[in-house]
Parts: sequence; structure tokens; C-alpha cells
Amino acid sequence: MPLAHVSLPVSSLSKSTAFYTTLLAPLGYGIYLSLEETVGMGPKYGAPDFWLHHCPKEKEGEKEGVSKTHVCFSASSQKQVKAFYEAGLKAGGKDNGKPGERNYTKGYYAAYILDLEGNNVECLYYQPLWLTAMQYAPSVLGAAAVGAVAWWGGNAGWGL
Repeated sequence: MPLAHVSLPVSSLSKSTAFYTTLLAPLGYGIYLSLEETVGMGPKYGAPDFWLHHCPKEKEGEKEGVSKTHVCFSASSQKQVKAFYEAGLKAGGKDNGKPGERNYTKGYYAAYILDLEGNNVECLYYQPLWLTAMQYAPSVLGAAAVGAVAWWGGNAGWGL
């Protein structure tokens, strides 16, 4: 499975965004999406595959709630996402989000496992709406074409 995206925890989102914007500019990267606590970067005309998320520095003796590194693997189906999730639990990982569609964007189906070190490992199957429409288009267009030919043939006296 190829990587879909990586997310790094940073203590200063603004400074890190400025740093990585400059650093990755020669590679064609720019800011794709900027939210209050996270910034997604990616190549021009591409999807964001590099993310920064604000994570306050860990206080002495405090482990709870501190975010670790986030890695996301691409899946080829929802079934594969479910298999990843089940395998992660079996291997000793902890649930961090059961398989299901997320509200990030339509067609974003993912599952999350915390590994043995607490890193957030995601498996993602993403099918955008336009791709779903294209998959159904041949059957819809095919039915419309048959209907049009039948109508035209009937009007042309073919006896259909």
C-alpha cells in the first residue's frame, strides 16, 4: 500500500508552516488547506499529502492527550480498510476510529489504529463523488441510448 499522507506534530503551527512552505516550494508544494489547528500541503494540482498539526509541547509527566506522528496508508477498497483495522487490533494496536466514512469530505472512508508507541496509523479508501458518478455513467448513459434509439426507430417507422 502506498502512503496517502503524513502528519507531523508541531509546537508552533505558524512558524512550521512558514518553514515548510519555503522548504517545499522547490518541489512544487504549496498550502492546500489551512485550518485553525492544521495545515495541509501538496503539489500544485495534487492532493495534500503532507500535513502539520498543532501539538503543544509535552509537559513533564503528562502523556495523555499528546498527539504523536500520523501516517496514512492508501487502500483499494472499503473491505481492505476493514481488514487493516482488524489486523491492527489483532497485532495489539488500540482502536482510534472504527472503519467508516468521515465527514472530512464525501467518499473519505478510513479506520485508525494507535500503534504500540501511540502513533496514529490510518488506512484510507477515498472515492470522490465524481469517480462514483463516472462508474455509474455507462449504465445510465447506456439505458438512455437504448431508449433514444427505440424512440427514434419507432418514429422512423422501424416498427420498434
